Amino acid sequence: MGGDGNGGVELRVLCWDHPRCVDPVRAAAAAWQRIHPEVRIEVGARPLAAFNDQPVTEIASTADLLFVDHPMVGTVADTQAVIPLENLLDAEVLAALTAGSIGNSQESYVWQERQWATAVDAACQVAVMDERRLSHVSPVPKSWAELLDLARRVPGSVAIPLYPSDAVLSLVSMSADLRACDAADAEEMWPVEAIATLRELAGLADPRSFLMNPPQLLDLMSTGRADDVPLYSPLLFGYTNYQRPTARGRRLSFGAPPAFGDRPAAVLGGAGLAVSAFSGHPSDAAAFAAWMSGTETQRDVVLPAGGQPSSRAVWVDPEADAVVGGFFSGTRSTIESSHLRPRDAWWPAYQEAAGLALVQALRIGAAPDAIHDDLNRLLAIARDKELTR
Repeated sequence: MGGDGNGGVELRVLCWDHPRCVDPVRAAAAAWQRIHPEVRIEVGARPLAAFNDQPVTEIASTADLLFVDHPMVGTVADTQAVIPLENLLDAEVLAALTAGSIGNSQESYVWQERQWATAVDAACQVAVMDERRLSHVSPVPKSWAELLDLARRVPGSVAIPLYPSDAVLSLVSMSADLRACDAADAEEMWPVEAIATLRELAGLADPRSFLMNPPQLLDLMSTGRADDVPLYSPLLFGYTNYQRPTARGRRLSFGAPPAFGDRPAAVLGGAGLAVSAFSGHPSDAAAFAAWMSGTETQRDVVLPAGGQPSSRAVWVDPEADAVVGGFFSGTRSTIESSHLRPRDAWWPAYQEAAGLALVQALRIGAAPDAIHDDLNRLLAIARDKELTR
């Protein structure tokens, strides 16, 4: 994170370890270095689980640019582990990125009226299916009742990632869905009906669900033995890689998740590039982040390299949609109406604790009321810790 000894600039980017992140960054780094030969960019990666749960403060000193999840922004604002981009980029640049992003992708990194990252990658929770094989046994489930009916009628046909962070985020989506259709108290974070539905699904789903995060389930559905893989998953973070015409194995299809009401709701995912407070070249780092988030780079570099652009112009482009086999058109309405997770400083630690507690309860089939009370007990502890910190 300094000069290379010859007057140049060295930057290190810390990704999460999936081709959807690493490959576009490598392609962008090579393109940027052709434009700016004085800059050298090293690309590293950390596990997806660490991206979801590891505090940014633990990695801020290891790279100039860090991929972060939007619920982390409250923590980074408190700790000043990264630099607010208003200190490094012109207001016009930030405004253009916000106006050009899909859904709330760029705005998700705003906290306390400061921009803490640029949206490079966009995603939300969606459904995934092996459409051809599913059509032999069932229509695509539109409601949670239809989904549970499929899971009962065709054992092993349904799976859902139940790694702790994924389990709790699926419950966030289901809870947001109930609140959106006025089926739950707007102030209730964890409606019992959502918990009961997830509990029943966990008992009916492929038992390997407890061992998998989204990429692992998608790998199983696309490359596993045809008579031994699920046909459908109602909630996971979408990956264009598995729907592209160039996908290895069976091509999967992504679409809107089941709903409790007329319109499904889901939480926003994706990833943003933040500039570390420890960077020796913060202005250079911010310039690269802004360029990588811009529409032209998203279309001409990120998309062809297997990335999942945050630029709305790419999502609505029919030619880009063809590159991803219809992924954008199939999921655009879901991401444009997706919900932000809490971004308060207490949320990341609570998400980790709640996820562990939720998965343990789902494994033993605990009563929905008991799960509800336990999640709220942990929530009160997390908020009290933040108030007394």
